[in-house]
Amino acid sequence: MIAVSAAISEQAASLGVSILIGGALFLLYDIFRIFRRVVPHGNFWIGVEDFFYWLCCTAVVFVMLYRENDGMVRGFSIGGIMIGMLLYYFLLSRFVIRINVMVFGTVFGLLGKIFGTILLPFRKHGKKIIHFFRKRLKKVCRAVKIGLCKL
Repeated sequence: MIAVSAAISEQAASLGVSILIGGALFLLYDIFRIFRRVVPHGNFWIGVEDFFYWLCCTAVVFVMLYRENDGMVRGFSIGGIMIGMLLYYFLLSRFVIRINVMVFGTVFGLLGKIFGTILLPFRKHGKKIIHFFRKRLKKVCRAVKIGLCKL
């Protein structure tokens, strides 16, 4: 009788770990969602981020299954991960994203205004310098083309 209750308590602990891992995986995805809202970027980079997210998820689930169940895939482990994700999504996700987007948006907005004010005098001179080097680079490119054509 004692061996049965020990096995059940091990499985209950494994279920608890899988629920926590499910919540943590969704929290990681929320971090990507916050980053996407604060720093907008194109579909290519979103695909790259998603690829690395799923690569990370695969590694975490593999390690969890290996350590908790000796590598055996059990339904309650996968179900626990899904329950953890759903609990996090319905209870915390909305608030985590709203608060962090507001905080990071405000911080990056203030930093942008500060650096914009500091760098304002350099913008005019920077454009002149870039224009100067662009003209020089065009002359060098023409000279290289002419030199290559004569060969």
